[in-house]
Amino acid sequence: MFAKEKAIKIRIVEFAELDSTNEEAKRMVRAAVNPAELFGAVITARSQSSGKGRRGRSFYSPETGSVYASFILPPPENFSEQVITPLAAVAVCEALEKTTSCKPRVKWVNDVLIEGKKVCGILAESIPGAVVLGIGVNINLPDKDVPEDLKGTVFSLKLNDSERTRFFDALVEAVFRNVLAAGDRADRLMDDYRSRFAEIP
Repeated sequence: MFAKEKAIKIRIVEFAELDSTNEEAKRMVRAAVNPAELFGAVITARSQSSGKGRRGRSFYSPETGSVYASFILPPPENFSEQVITPLAAVAVCEALEKTTSCKPRVKWVNDVLIEGKKVCGILAESIPGAVVLGIGVNINLPDKDVPEDLKGTVFSLKLNDSERTRFFDALVEAVFRNVLAAGDRADRLMDDYRSRFAEIP
């Protein structure tokens, strides 16, 4: 399913603010002579002015300590957004379970929930030469600053700086482990994804 990439070097590229980490990652890929040299890059920003989700929806992205990260990945053979997005959702759940006491669930196809509320959104985009995988995780959002149309639907992790760093490191490890192992573990990962479905009233 995914091309084997045994020598990916993970590196973090940090910004104070971007329009969108996915857009910056796509700009980097398009400007590269050899996009493969970017595989393993993780583009992060403390805030996004134009964060986005699936179908062009906006993704609320203030500077609170939330994780806004886009992973530049090798293109899988026969790319399907319906494949890579579940792999990422499992990675988010694994990182949450490893570093917090939360019990995350998945709402098909790209939302991760805690206590029935959205804590994370995922957006995978295929462009020539690469796949850009965006993951946004809500951390330390002040209730008073959450837009009215999102109140009651958003969950925010409460993490200090060291806890956030531990979560972010676990997320990066899980994303690359799952994506690069997908060729061997795709069926098991998809079973894991389905087993995490939330019961939506």
